[in-house]
Amino acid sequence: MSQGGGFYQNSSPFNQSQASPGGAGEAKRTELSHSVRPLTLAQVNKAHQAHTDAEWTLEGSEVGQVTIIGHVVNISEQTTNFLYTLEDGTGKVEARRWREQNSEEDADKWGDIQVNQVIRVTGHMKAFGSRKYVNAVNIRPSEDPHEIYFHMIEALTVTLSLQNGAPGGTVGQKSPGTASAYTAQSSGIANDDMAEYKHLPPLQREIIKVLLSQPEHDEGGVHVGVVAKAVQKQGMTSASISDALDALMDAGQIYTTSDDAHFQVSR
Repeated sequence: MSQGGGFYQNSSPFNQSQASPGGAGEAKRTELSHSVRPLTLAQVNKAHQAHTDAEWTLEGSEVGQVTIIGHVVNISEQTTNFLYTLEDGTGKVEARRWREQNSEEDADKWGDIQVNQVIRVTGHMKAFGSRKYVNAVNIRPSEDPHEIYFHMIEALTVTLSLQNGAPGGTVGQKSPGTASAYTAQSSGIANDDMAEYKHLPPLQREIIKVLLSQPEHDEGGVHVGVVAKAVQKQGMTSASISDALDALMDAGQIYTTSDDAHFQVSR
């Protein structure tokens, strides 16, 4: 579904209020801060920092790099940078990109962006005073007229997955105070599938069950955010989840796949 943008990733599963000040939990948050999350411009405007040095968060989830898409409604050319004002129907956000030292290199890398073009911007969220903007590491024109719609759907899918667990659970049966659709699905794992893990501590067994319950477990691996979202519903802390993941990796029960944030069961 992504049209040149990022992956579903996301963001840290560990809410800042639950994250330990150091150790394995903090290390995993740092790794996740390099992930790319698709956002609407309204979501960019809703994201916030606890303080100027804190990670950006949106609805309790850490936001690393972001990818946005929108119509260019204004370009402000300055001595050291270009400032693009984007709109996507949900809000307005500025994207800033810095000039290269060589003008030819600048044109080759960034292209000739014009007002009224649709562009995709990937970068990091920044703030100057009360104004938020995206500090661009990549900008490109959108050639596909459907790309902006795909992006909106992708941003919505990621947000709902972070809130409710990955798709594939029992739809329509979740109510406030109950387990997520993701947790409901994990309970459907056959006992035979878990027999070889009965010697593991309860939290490690639950993580294995979560990994096996996901449709992507035998493809690209399951994102740590999906795992944490499920087991945190049962009162587990970020530190204990991190320790359990590390223990499972040390024992060879699980391994990382495409990056350090995606896990797969060793079978």
